[in-house]
Amino acid sequence: MTSVIYVNMNTCGRTARVSVTRRDDSDLDVSIESDCENVRRYAERLTRMTEMDVIDFAHSVVNREGVRDPLTATCLVPMGVIYAASMELGMMSKRMGDSVHADEIVLDRCRESD
Repeated sequence: MTSVIYVNMNTCGRTARVSVTRRDDSDLDVSIESDCENVRRYAERLTRMTEMDVIDFAHSVVNREGVRDPLTATCLVPMGVIYAASMELGMMSKRMGDSVHADEIVLDRCRESD
């Protein structure tokens, strides 16, 4: 079964659809569709990952030099890949995803005076 995550980057006005499917050999196929050229280049470089890439985020192919290079540091697509892969591996339930709907990074709640 395939797990799908939508990433809405309101700061740049771009979106991405991340799909992850578990293979018979336990690796994961990754597919990313986006209206962002940099994300499309990233998607060309990230088509497959392992369970360890989900567990060990710091050393994951998701962040590997030469793979993540076209993206800015603030791009949420790599986290979208981790979310979809976590769902596909059963590390996060799809039911919880349905009930939570979305996670957020809130940009307008903090001011210098806070």
